[in-house]
Amino acid sequence: MLSRPKLTEIDIVRAIAIIAVLVIHGTSGATQLPLGTGSHAVFFILNKTSLFTVPLFIWISGVVLFYTYYDRWEPGMSRVFWTKRLRKILIPYVLWSFFYYLFNLFIFHGNIGFDLIYVIKLLISGNASYHLYYMVIIVQFYLLFPLMITAARRSHRFRQGLIPIGIGIQAVAYCFHHWVYPLPEYASLFLSYSALFAFGAFMGIHYAAIVAWSNRYKGWIWSIMLLAGAAFVGMLLLHEYGLASIENSWFELALLLYCMAIPLCCMQWGRKLHESGSPLGTVLSALGGASFGIYLVHPALLTLWDRIAPAKEQLWLYDLHTVASILIGLLGSWLLVRLYASAQRKGSAN
Repeated sequence: MLSRPKLTEIDIVRAIAIIAVLVIHGTSGATQLPLGTGSHAVFFILNKTSLFTVPLFIWISGVVLFYTYYDRWEPGMSRVFWTKRLRKILIPYVLWSFFYYLFNLFIFHGNIGFDLIYVIKLLISGNASYHLYYMVIIVQFYLLFPLMITAARRSHRFRQGLIPIGIGIQAVAYCFHHWVYPLPEYASLFLSYSALFAFGAFMGIHYAAIVAWSNRYKGWIWSIMLLAGAAFVGMLLLHEYGLASIENSWFELALLLYCMAIPLCCMQWGRKLHESGSPLGTVLSALGGASFGIYLVHPALLTLWDRIAPAKEQLWLYDLHTVASILIGLLGSWLLVRLYASAQRKGSAN
């Protein structure tokens, strides 16, 4: 069976997601600036507005996996899939976990040691660095994928009900975690993101139909995204300034609506950029193609940059430092990824 056309807009969506990652990590320190300052308000809003990034990356994974494999999937492909995909993510995950374990020991404690039991715990939880929990989530979805796609191919009801099933699983997990018993490492469990992966899976199966549907209801989708995002950030601001006490479930609901709408908005914009031949689209496509490497490298650059952070009392200097954090984390990591890719190509040529 012929493979389906490449989703050229996906790299632009990846670029949006990785930029949001850098905004979150680059502004994290600035969210602790004194309340009432303009700097705190601006960086707090930027930081919280960008919280769609992990759900967006998980949605992308669902889209790409189901778009790529759905028409040609056979149950016997499971072992090959697991071997190929897990090798691509587990080996980098283990290596970078070791790197950040040793790097953080040296930077923050001035020495290098090795505690095998502690390292194993870090590997299981994804806590060797603040960003690596995402890879633990992706590994879980890779393990589940053959079961999901086999069920989707065999059962029309399951296939058509992917989105409500995903939302239902996430809602039940949240209710249990929030009201019954806290689940260990809840933020690193696939249950926390099942709605977005299921949405991505559904879109991967019905890509052309959903693109047409989203274009027809573009105004509604963008309105939901903007209203849900504004409600989420607005509630966080009210809480931050002590102006209201809001039950956590409202934050979760607003964030879920925001994160379910934003992939369609990003996809629409990505398709428009790609079809227009815009230079911005070309740059973002290249950035998106390097997003995995940028994701792995940027915390080390941000940690080094923060070693020369000015005092928070010097607001204008700290503002410049924060903006530079985003740019250095993004562009510096991208440069390192490009240099590594270039060295690999030269090595292969020789």
